[in-house]
Parts: sequence; C-alpha cells; structure tokens
Amino acid sequence: MAATVDDLDFLAPAVAGMPREDKERALAFAAGYRPACLSEKKQDEAQLWYAAWLLYGIKMQRSAEADGVLARPGVVSEKEGDLQRTYGRVEGADDPAGFLGHYQKLARVCAVGAATVRSHPRVCEGNR
Repeated sequence: MAATVDDLDFLAPAVAGMPREDKERALAFAAGYRPACLSEKKQDEAQLWYAAWLLYGIKMQRSAEADGVLARPGVVSEKEGDLQRTYGRVEGADDPAGFLGHYQKLARVCAVGAATVRSHPRVCEGNR
C-alpha cells in the first residue's frame, strides 16, 4: 500500500481543495520523511501527515499573498495607529492544523531506543 491523494483528501480535508499536482508533489517530498522503523501502513500515515503539513503551509502562504497580507514572522500583535508591533512566539503557530504534531507522534517511535550492556565484555581472540 502507498500513500495516495485520495487518502490525503480524507485525512486532511483542509487541503483537499488544492490542485492534485500540488498534492502529488507534496506526497513525493514527504516520501523522504517516512520513519523506517514503522510498519508500511504507519509509514504511509506519517507520509500523509507530513504532506498535509507541507500543503497547509503552502495554502496559508498563497491565501496571505492573495489577500495582500505580508506574513511577518514573529509578530504576535500589530496596531495601525502609531504603528506598534509586539514580537514573540505563539504556541501552535507553526502547526495550526496539527498535521506536524501527528507526524511527529509517529516519527517519535523511531527515536526511542534502548542501550544494552553485556555482563562480560566481548574480546576478540586476536587482541589478547
């Protein structure tokens, strides 16, 4: 089984209206971020979440451009009269739809490891 545009549309309706070519390209980019330690089905899911995150970012940028709004990184609030800006970091601003969070939850499984220790050191016979 492979991640498909139909699966992407089902899992992430927020990006379902984007052009099919964009979705196929996002899936191709996301293919390089499939966590290898997961089952094939879970790798597909991770690829879909990552592609959705990419597409949602593109959608927000295109929407801002169409509205003539220049996105200013780090601006938390802005006041027009006597121009005033407040800079900071807003929790969740980098992943407003939660797509990256879903991907990271799956990818984190591969980051967890275990250290094993032998009770007797293994020594090669040639090194004695």
